[in-house]
Amino acid sequence: MPLCFKEKLGDDAVWGIWEIKEEEDWFFKQWQLSPEENQHSNKLNGRKKLEYLSARHLVHLLTELENRMPMHTSISGKPIFLCHPTLHLSISHSHGYAAAIISKACKVGIDIQLIVPQMQKVATREFSEKELSFIPVGKELEMLHIFWGIKEAVFKAYGIGGIDFKEQIKIQPFEYQDKSGEFKALLLKEKLSIMYIGNYHILPAGYVSIYLFEEIEV
Repeated sequence: MPLCFKEKLGDDAVWGIWEIKEEEDWFFKQWQLSPEENQHSNKLNGRKKLEYLSARHLVHLLTELENRMPMHTSISGKPIFLCHPTLHLSISHSHGYAAAIISKACKVGIDIQLIVPQMQKVATREFSEKELSFIPVGKELEMLHIFWGIKEAVFKAYGIGGIDFKEQIKIQPFEYQDKSGEFKALLLKEKLSIMYIGNYHILPAGYVSIYLFEEIEV
């Protein structure tokens, strides 16, 4: 069973990564999809279907429940638990890996990506000059993937859509660390101002993963 790892984040959250190596039938022997999930799954084929199934299996492992809670999709495309609406959830998948995070306390977002040269093409379109200015020499590709992952995770945590990545998500300056590091990002949308805090991880297999939490005002 290729669970790469599972890590608790304090008392209220857990995240993990799953390497996708199974065939479709393996997942169906572990549990059953809900009617809604099955309807969506039947529209998928190949890699997309395996990503769909593996993300749900990973989420089930993170919950540590005997019976799997079905995952539904909100109108904006955000995964949710209808049977447990106060439990916050985010999933991601990329080229043979799935990632997920669950939190009891606040909204969360996660992203995983294979590091590829093509990311350089989106740099000036999606990132501000200020953000690009704190990229260290020699770490451009890694930082661009971290930036993209942060903005994707903010988009997922916000969960409603309609966000301009470049103009409305502002990544705060931080120093790059080789294996993992912390960051903050601010979402400015109309009258909203939401701060997110999180961590990025450079994974040995050539991937980068990001998770974040909506900062709760005390």
